[in-house]
Amino acid sequence: MVDSSTERRLFPRYCHDFKALINIDGDWVTTNCRDISGCGIRFISDLRPTLKTSIQVHIDNLGRFEGTVLRFEEDGFIVHLNASEFIMQQLADQLSRDFVGT
Repeated sequence: MVDSSTERRLFPRYCHDFKALINIDGDWVTTNCRDISGCGIRFISDLRPTLKTSIQVHIDNLGRFEGTVLRFEEDGFIVHLNASEFIMQQLADQLSRDFVGT
């Protein structure tokens, strides 16, 4: 887990490599996600989906999500999950159980 003392986040962020599929313009593309929280995911990719568009995401062992492309990073892009607070909390709880101490 990343130290959140200097960050304002709704949910803790976990640094872990996951295999992921993202659907961009109807095509499923394999990529990796590096950081994940209950409300967002950082993907490591050369792809640059259009900002503020909705994309579908499938992450190994976590499931399928929909999110909005927020911004680009040097090595990828950030997606904010479009989910209810309940679903985001469930994801955060699962991440906490699975990755505390990793």
